Amino acid sequence: MNEAATSSALIHSIAYVMVFLLGAALAAGAWWFYRRRSPLSNRLVHENLLIDIMMSIPESAILANKNGFIVFINPAAERLLRTQSRSARAKYHSELFHLLDPIKQVPINWLDAKQAGQQARFQPCLLNCTGLQDLETTFLVRSFSLEGGSADHFLLLLQDQAELVALQAHLAYLQKNDQHTRLMNRKAFEVALKVSLDEARQQGVKHAFCQLALDQFKAVNDTLGHSAGDAFIERIADLLKNAIDKKRDVLARIGGDEFGVLFREIEPVEALRKSEQLRHLIMSHEFIWDGQIHHITASVGFIPIQSQTGTTNRVMSIADTACRVAKSKGGNRLHVYRPDDPEISKHRGQVVWIGRLKQAFEQEQFQLYAQPIQPLEPKEFLRPFHHYEILLRLFDDSGKSISPDEFIPAAEYYSMMPMLDRWVVKKLLRAIAGIARKQSHLVFAINLSGQSLDDPQFLPYVQEAIKLSGVPPTMLCFEITERVAINNIELARKFIDTLKTQGCSFSLDDFGTGVSSFSYLKQLPVDYLKIDGSFIKDILTDDVGRAMVQSVNQIGQLMAVKTIAEYVETPQIIQLLREIGIDFGQGYGISKPIPLPQIIERHIEEQAGKVTKDGKMIGKDTKHTKDRAAA
Repeated sequence: MNEAATSSALIHSIAYVMVFLLGAALAAGAWWFYRRRSPLSNRLVHENLLIDIMMSIPESAILANKNGFIVFINPAAERLLRTQSRSARAKYHSELFHLLDPIKQVPINWLDAKQAGQQARFQPCLLNCTGLQDLETTFLVRSFSLEGGSADHFLLLLQDQAELVALQAHLAYLQKNDQHTRLMNRKAFEVALKVSLDEARQQGVKHAFCQLALDQFKAVNDTLGHSAGDAFIERIADLLKNAIDKKRDVLARIGGDEFGVLFREIEPVEALRKSEQLRHLIMSHEFIWDGQIHHITASVGFIPIQSQTGTTNRVMSIADTACRVAKSKGGNRLHVYRPDDPEISKHRGQVVWIGRLKQAFEQEQFQLYAQPIQPLEPKEFLRPFHHYEILLRLFDDSGKSISPDEFIPAAEYYSMMPMLDRWVVKKLLRAIAGIARKQSHLVFAINLSGQSLDDPQFLPYVQEAIKLSGVPPTMLCFEITERVAINNIELARKFIDTLKTQGCSFSLDDFGTGVSSFSYLKQLPVDYLKIDGSFIKDILTDDVGRAMVQSVNQIGQLMAVKTIAEYVETPQIIQLLREIGIDFGQGYGISKPIPLPQIIERHIEEQAGKVTKDGKMIGKDTKHTKDRAAA
């Protein structure tokens, strides 16, 4: 970890700050006490000052003399060690507790003045004391003198990691499972599908995937209400769960009204028969609500998985398209994907999209927009925008905007994302080069695809582009989705480490939707966690979403990583996020995406002094500033 990252981590350690304040207080009073009091009186006053500070910190704090005998333990340490301070006083520390190295399983000699002076952050250890064995803990120790000479006391701070472990387990469950059905969620399912695709490619193992989309689910929600809809989904999940081979097959809820089944180690004909049985099972089920019987059907897309099937994204995309084909024929039927399937090609717009994307590059139909990411702290919230996410927009010949949900999947399918990402990097650097010298505090976040991370030439391209542009690397933040980072953990780590050494920052996007655990996050030295908008948009009424946001924020605080909430749409959501402690917000409640040239123009005006202190551009519309003031 570089020096800046270490400093950031220390700033976020309350205990470390308290130790710093203690040292400052002792230093400030040392001369006065030295002149006014005897050496014994000086020591006692300093000791009492230290004890007062120890009483106010949340960590377990233990004060010992240089020989290892306890002088004082604070209330938190009393609870952790299960003893009273008066009982602990004057006892040798090993009579109360032992610290072990968690790797080597050997005692930690924390009474080492040299080591204590070099320790820069909390380190892991195992705590053993009365009633506790090998409790996961972290420790920080400082040596100092109460009399102005050589070190004669040690202050040991302990942090119980039990809460963090419980938080990790809770977060891991939320990340892997759908809350209503308790089935595997989409992100976890994609990992299982990737494993099967690798088996098919490397070992020739045959699998199959079918996607089931309920045909009349919207009608159920609209006529019976969302409670009925949730109950219906749970009932269908139980039906499917009882119908598959739990030891071999994988079932997941992959969308609001969609389920995925991965049939493993099976011939295509047998998997097809089972898929048809699932469709018939759903059709035959009677759902009773308020005394009334209701029926529902499902459209099924089926794709055999063999050695040349392709990537996870391609399989999921083809199965989804096969589902749409089945629905377009009236629903309640199964469509099997075959190579060169004309109906699949029709729905995917295969030929059209290849041509449209190539034309967009040739005719410069892509445009860059920027959406502000604003601090939520009330005073900072009203300051001029300085942090943005770069968004890509595509416009057709008539100037009509085309949704990214249309062209991004197509670009992914045809492996054109590295070309798109290069275009974004090049255009952004060219656009901000003119304001880089005097506006180097600005930050622009660029989204990166998994295909670009997989491209060995992409990282050198980015490095060279930054160098040639003259733009300070600190103005660039790269966003990688959690799923992409975990699926490419080594490549992601290399990419992050390389560009962070040059000054770039990194954001982990869609955090909370993937299957990563806390241990994965520790492997990725990111600066920001972007909490997925699905947890934010209904946070005022969704207890599970609120708990997820709180959990992610706590992890961000523990890791000294800033948190960003997406889909921030209303003042009420902004206020709740402030109460939770989220650092930044992004969404229409703060600002809509703005064409990048307008952003550049605003900052040029700012350089020229034509922007007021509250961020208003002289002669320009101040609607966004007023909206933020109201929030």
